[in-house]
Amino acid sequence: MSTLDVACARCDKRFRVRAEFAGKSTRCPGCSAPITIGGSKPAPPPREERSDRPASRPRPRDDEDDRPRRPTGDWRPVESALGREQVAILFAVATVPCSIFAYCLGQATGASAGADAPVMVFTLLLMIGPALAAGVFGVTARAAALRAPAEARARGTAVASLVCGLAGLLTILVFGLAFLASLEHRAGPSGFIPVVASVGLLLSALAAVGTFAGFVAQVGIARRSAAVSAALGRAAVTACVAVLAVIGLSLLLALAAGAVSSPNGPSSHDEERIAVVLFGVLIPVGFAAVLVAYHRLLAAARRSIRDEAG
Repeated sequence: MSTLDVACARCDKRFRVRAEFAGKSTRCPGCSAPITIGGSKPAPPPREERSDRPASRPRPRDDEDDRPRRPTGDWRPVESALGREQVAILFAVATVPCSIFAYCLGQATGASAGADAPVMVFTLLLMIGPALAAGVFGVTARAAALRAPAEARARGTAVASLVCGLAGLLTILVFGLAFLASLEHRAGPSGFIPVVASVGLLLSALAAVGTFAGFVAQVGIARRSAAVSAALGRAAVTACVAVLAVIGLSLLLALAAGAVSSPNGPSSHDEERIAVVLFGVLIPVGFAAVLVAYHRLLAAARRSIRDEAG
């Protein structure tokens, strides 16, 4: 008995039928699709019934998922470090009015024949006290940042920031010791040590703040926090605007002083007034604006950790 080989075009199932069924229609034993025996094309498969269920959304890939990560490590040391850094920023902002008041007090008492030692010590406390407290809280904040979870990958930045913070604290102590030494020697020590300490304090403070801001940025990346990214951008813009504003206004003051000065050039009195405006108004205001933006960055990072942990 002759047979014919038949293949289903829908499910590729193969079976045999007797030759006498050539030209007739049948159904596939696998999927029940209609098949015409004898080489003719099979009927198209029936349309699937419409489902009322909504189509499931595809799962996003790891690089497309912008949802905050659930905390997997102990982030409490990071929150503690951010809180201590905020306290350090408050003391650093307090150094601006304290330094201005100490300068005015020194100018008022310096006009006399000799300033009393208690007045000089009080002036030193006004200048060094808030800065020293800011340095202590900053160092403890960076020490706590060393215990950040491994997923943050910020240990190197925390170590660099801790080294810069220790350098700044050391320069504050050197500046204070140099000032105390000037009380014992009425003629005053060489101005080389205070100048070097001031420059070292400025550089170490900028490095400590910059590296800790990098630490906060790494924490924001590990937590996938949009708030930290936005606050970091605002802090960077504030710092750029403050620097450009101080430079631009300083140039305008210098040009204005040169325009109204005598033909022999600006007098010492004009230079002193420019220095007072520059170091007494422009730089402190820019410094305070940058610290406020930096404080808001730390607050955004703390909120991110608290909200996601809750």
